[in-house]
Amino acid sequence: MITPHKLPHTIVETGQSSHRDMKTGSQRFRWNLLFNVLVWLIVPLPFWIPFVSNTIAYYLLPSIQGVFVFMWTIISILALKNAVILYWNRSRDFARDYVDNEKAPIRHIVAISCYKEPVDLIARSIQTMADQTLVHRITMVISFEQKTPDKEKKCEILNEMFEKCGFERMIFTIHPYGMENEIPGKCSNSNYGLRTAIKEIDITDDEMDNILVTTCDADSKFPPQYTAALSSKYLKENRPALSTIYQLPLFYNWKLDSLSFATRVTGLLRSFLMLGALIPFNIN
Repeated sequence: MITPHKLPHTIVETGQSSHRDMKTGSQRFRWNLLFNVLVWLIVPLPFWIPFVSNTIAYYLLPSIQGVFVFMWTIISILALKNAVILYWNRSRDFARDYVDNEKAPIRHIVAISCYKEPVDLIARSIQTMADQTLVHRITMVISFEQKTPDKEKKCEILNEMFEKCGFERMIFTIHPYGMENEIPGKCSNSNYGLRTAIKEIDITDDEMDNILVTTCDADSKFPPQYTAALSSKYLKENRPALSTIYQLPLFYNWKLDSLSFATRVTGLLRSFLMLGALIPFNIN
């Protein structure tokens, strides 16, 4: 019988003081609002700008089109470049780059946030972590919500399926509902699960630079070399523990061929933009 962890809502201090303070976001201004305003101005532009001035229309409309063509050309080139990099490294053994030279082993905490997803879907996602080449360095954190139906049974099923697959450890958490100063959702669930895991693992300050955290959804799948590739990248950049967030490309291809045309186009376009714009230009 699994007893999910129920720890008090506390903040885990890392003891590190070398990081830079994060800038607080504006409560009124958002870049997406500016983007929406620009869209509403540009889309109807060809219909009303000729009434203002034909001369302005002759120069303005081709200029705007030229800017968009230039942007999409750059995005296409970068997306193709990153796709080729992924393809060339699909079978590379990243662990060989550092295993014999690392001073301390890089360990991974992978947190998967769940709510009402079927247990077989969650299991398929966890299986991709169990198939990692560095599975013995992974602490798997499966976080359920207090309102998740049959959460205890799901914990038992998943524990029975993966307890012998090689994880360093598996931790199941139940995120309490209605905690003070907290908005229910994936972020708070993942946060609670990670804080619980850190308490149980009992990580010392000296080990903080050797821990990499991955958060994902209940339907995320990872290639077998994911943790090895992430560790290799992290070590090559001299362990930027408190200044870097890595974003891997997302491909929305679960049964993509059986989905509607609009869903397929949206999924492909989002992956294309992530490869060609969001990741290269650090846009979040």
